[in-house]
Amino acid sequence: MLGYEPKRTYSVPTSTRGTGMVCRFFTGSIHRQIALLAVGPVALFAILGIVSEHLTIKEPESVSQARSLAMRIEFVVDMVRSAPTEEQKATLLAAVTRSGLRVEEIPASGLYDSEPTDDIGNFRAEIENNLSPATDIKLRPPSANSASQQELIVGLDHDRALSFTLPFALPDSRITDREISDFLATMAMFVPVILLSLYGSRMIASPLSRFSQAARDLDPDKGPERPFEEKGPPEIRTLAKSLNDMRSRVRALIEARTRMLRAISHDLRTPLTRLRLRAERSREPSLREALLSDIDALALMVEETLVYLRKDTSKEIQLRADLPSLINTACNDFADMGYAVTYSGPDRFAYPCRPHALKRAIANLIDNGTKFASHVKVELHVRPGRAVSISVTDDGPGIPVEFQTDVLEPFYKIDTARNDRGGFGLGLSIVKDIVESHFGYLTLENATPRGLIAVINLPTPDSMTTLRQAEAPTKTS
Repeated sequence: MLGYEPKRTYSVPTSTRGTGMVCRFFTGSIHRQIALLAVGPVALFAILGIVSEHLTIKEPESVSQARSLAMRIEFVVDMVRSAPTEEQKATLLAAVTRSGLRVEEIPASGLYDSEPTDDIGNFRAEIENNLSPATDIKLRPPSANSASQQELIVGLDHDRALSFTLPFALPDSRITDREISDFLATMAMFVPVILLSLYGSRMIASPLSRFSQAARDLDPDKGPERPFEEKGPPEIRTLAKSLNDMRSRVRALIEARTRMLRAISHDLRTPLTRLRLRAERSREPSLREALLSDIDALALMVEETLVYLRKDTSKEIQLRADLPSLINTACNDFADMGYAVTYSGPDRFAYPCRPHALKRAIANLIDNGTKFASHVKVELHVRPGRAVSISVTDDGPGIPVEFQTDVLEPFYKIDTARNDRGGFGLGLSIVKDIVESHFGYLTLENATPRGLIAVINLPTPDSMTTLRQAEAPTKTS
C-alpha cells in the first residue's frame, strides 16, 4: 500500500493562473467550449454597447444639462437675494417662470417637510461650486401630481427658500421603466442565443460522447462489425468511418495473429511426437529423461497456447451451478496428485456461470500456486448483497507489486523465484479472460508474511443474469 502524503499548498503566480484558465478552456468539455464561444461574443458586444451608450451619449448630455440649469438657478438665486423690494422679487420670479423654469418662493420649512433625495450627481456639484457653502439644497422626488418632474429647493435665508420645478428628471439610483424595457429587450435577444448555442453544442458533442462510450464497450473479438454510427454532419461521418475502418483493421490483425499462432502450435505437435518416440528409444537413461522433460515442456506450451487462442469459453451455455461443489472438484483433482490444497466456504451456493470455464480458471490459479508453494487454500466468500469472490492463497514467494499487472498479459514472464519452475505466461491470462467473460475482474496481492492471494470477483447472481441477457443482442448483431 502506498503511504499517505500530506496535501501541499503551492502559490501560483497570476500569469500562471491565467495560463491555466486558458488551458482548462481548451482541454475542457467541447460542449462548454462551443457554448462559451457562441454566447461570449454576444455578451461582450452587449456589455460594450451599454457602456459606450452611457459614456458617449447619456453622460455628456447629463453634464451639459446640469451645468446649464445650475447656472440659471444660480442667477435666479442671486437676483432674488439682491432684489430691494417684494414687487421686484415677484416680477423676477414671474419672468423666470415664463422662461420655462418654474419657481416660487416658499417658507424655509419646506426644506424639511418631506424626505428628500440627495442623489443628484453632477447637478449638485455644479450648484455647490457656485453657491455659498452654507446654502441648503434639497431635491425632492417626483410627486403624485408630477410623475416625472423633480423639485429642487434652495434656501435663501432662515425664513425663505426658492422651489424650482425642474424641466427634466435628473439622474438618480432608481430603476426607470425605460431601463426595465431595455433590460427585457436585451434578454429577449440574449436568451434565444444562449438556448440555441446550448442546443447546437449538444448536437455536436452528443455523437462524440456516443463514440467514446462505444469505444469503451468495444470488444475486438465480438460485437458489431462497424459499431460507430456513420450519420450526422460530414465531419462526424468521416470520424465514424475512420474509427470503423480502424476497428476492422485491428480485428483483421488480431485474427491474422491468432491464425498464425494456431497454425504454428498445431504444426509443432507432429515433430514433438517424433522427438518423443526417438527420445524413448534412447539407451542412455539420463539423456532420455532430459529429452522427455524438454519435450513435455514444449508440449505443455503448445497446449496452453491452443487453449488461450481457442477462446471457446463464450460458446459454453450458462448454467446455475453449485460453486462449492465446483471448487471442491478442482481442489480434489490436485489433492489426488499429492498437493496440499484445501477449501473453505459455504457448503451450498447456486450461481449462474459457465461451469467448465470457471472451473478451468480456478484450476489454473491452484496449479499456479502448487508450482511455487507447499500449501494452497481456496476460499469462497458471499458478501452482503450476494456479491461473490473466490480467493486462492498460497505460501510461495509472491509477485513483486510492480509486476502484478503485467503478469496478467499473455506470454509475460518475470525473472524471479516465482518463475523458476514451469509456466509460459499464459495461465493468468486465461484466468483473466474467463473472469472477464463472467463480468468480473481478477486481482493479485501479496500475502503476509509471504505468498500470493489471487481473487476472482464476480457480480451478484441477479446482476450476472441481467448482464448475460444484455450481452445476447450484441453477439447476434
